[in-house]
Amino acid sequence: MRPVDDEAIPPAGPRRRDAAATREALLSAARALIARDGVGHVSTRDVAAAAGANQALVYRYFGSKEALLVEALQPTEPDRTIAETPLADLPHTLLRRALDPDAPADVRASSMSTLVAGAGTELVRTIARDRIHAGFTTQLAGRLDGDDAELRAELVAALLTGISSLRGQIGTRAIAGADLDALATYVDRMVAPLITPAGSDTAAS
Repeated sequence: MRPVDDEAIPPAGPRRRDAAATREALLSAARALIARDGVGHVSTRDVAAAAGANQALVYRYFGSKEALLVEALQPTEPDRTIAETPLADLPHTLLRRALDPDAPADVRASSMSTLVAGAGTELVRTIARDRIHAGFTTQLAGRLDGDDAELRAELVAALLTGISSLRGQIGTRAIAGADLDALATYVDRMVAPLITPAGSDTAAS
């Protein structure tokens, strides 16, 4: 594929449209590479090659590799799953979404297990912390009754992320080979005490 050369595009409307398309192609390529290889193995050279673009365009449109990664690791659409899913359905809903082998590259690139796997840099750790804080420490905890709501919410995040990592990135024998329905059943049982206050009728049952 011939690399995209923005210098060859006239400085009128078509150039701006092509620049936007090139920028989106670079983002899509970054997300696909992150989903396939992990964030730690992505280079601007590889991103440019996958997008059919000149490597210099990465820096023109994003300024740095870090800025490209920050944008590529963000979800492409607002996620209301934690806010709107009934609590009883939330554990297996989040698990199935995290383990969906057919999820698009942008979803897999921005998943918590991808962030945890790439948490060797402060940039990725910051993104992961912010995502957990927004989704679990704040959003899920705000829906929980009883003591230690924030701690319980983060434990839910730890459990789901750990299972996803063992099944996907690490590939342990039992979890990687388990039927998804069986995994979801166990996850529901493990998470129930965390999302239901001790002493309630649901917890007692």
